[in-house]
Amino acid sequence: MSMFSDAYAGRNDFNFVRTWKSVGIVSTVLVLISIVLLMLNGLNLSIDFEGGSIWEVPSKTLSIAEAQKVMAGVGKDVGEKYQEATTSEGVRVLRVSGRVSSIEQSNEVAAKLADAAGIDRTDVAITTVGPSWGKDITRTARNSLIIFFIVVALYIGLRLEPKMAVSALIGVIHDILITVGFYALFQFEVSPATMVAFLTILGFSLYDTIVVDDRLKENATKFGRTGKYTYTTLVRRSLNEVIMRSVNTTLVTIVPVLVMLILGSGVFGEKILGDFSLALLVGLTLGAYSSLYVSTPLTAVLKEREERWIEIRRRIEAKGGDPDDTRWVTEADETVERKVAVASGVARQPDASAAPPLTTNIGGHPPRPRKKRR
Repeated sequence: MSMFSDAYAGRNDFNFVRTWKSVGIVSTVLVLISIVLLMLNGLNLSIDFEGGSIWEVPSKTLSIAEAQKVMAGVGKDVGEKYQEATTSEGVRVLRVSGRVSSIEQSNEVAAKLADAAGIDRTDVAITTVGPSWGKDITRTARNSLIIFFIVVALYIGLRLEPKMAVSALIGVIHDILITVGFYALFQFEVSPATMVAFLTILGFSLYDTIVVDDRLKENATKFGRTGKYTYTTLVRRSLNEVIMRSVNTTLVTIVPVLVMLILGSGVFGEKILGDFSLALLVGLTLGAYSSLYVSTPLTAVLKEREERWIEIRRRIEAKGGDPDDTRWVTEADETVERKVAVASGVARQPDASAAPPLTTNIGGHPPRPRKKRR
């Protein structure tokens, strides 16, 4: 509780940097596993992508085993998936999906399912989708993803920095690959609702990342010109300043998604709602994670290679400091530490003259000219 109270009060200083390497290895392994699973298992695509028919039989007595016998009598591998659901009115529905060669065969299946359930043929709802519909959905999703990446890269590159845009897009790709790997592992069905959820995930993942990047740019402008902090130190401070905002936003968003998943899919059997909420739940969690441990560390790595941040590291080392110590130290802290070290005789006063002169403009702005005295 003390940790959370300190975080809410702004007294937190979690050392995110210390865990970046180990967490980065875990993320890399998860991405590789996801790619392998996608290649070996593939995705369990719904009939909206591959074409086929869905028969919804309202019956209290028709079991999955009886429906399988009916489908086996129609033809081999006609019936593929069987699901029991309950409508909002409390009516039990057996949903059967499979492939048929014609509308006539689809009507034949409906009639046999109705006979087995002891209901009229007209009570069986039929949904038939052609394979061309799935190709249109796939093409639209692919084009939307490409446009999304282009627009986001331009916006972040112009609004913040190009290197932040690169890191943010890598974080988004990380989230998509792991989410797809999750679906390939458990063979959850991928439907158009899942595709919509994927696009929603992209927006949320970028939201968290942009919040961190915006604070990071502000701190780099404010404190970077002092020459006392490395870029990684500024990253650590920025993450601690926005951590509770990210946590609260994620929790508030996940709670209704969990309600949709449990009630919509588990209780009422609404398949579309279940597909949408499951993808959202996985993606939202990954989005919050990647903003802290994927996108932001990549930004730090790219920025630390810039000449002005390399020079700041050299100046800190020349003054006897440790550039890898990312703790935030104020001027008052430095004064106290210097007095204690000198009094104990275990350290010397830092010699400012030992630091090489700045050759780059670390603040990003030219120095203000001094006014001449009259």
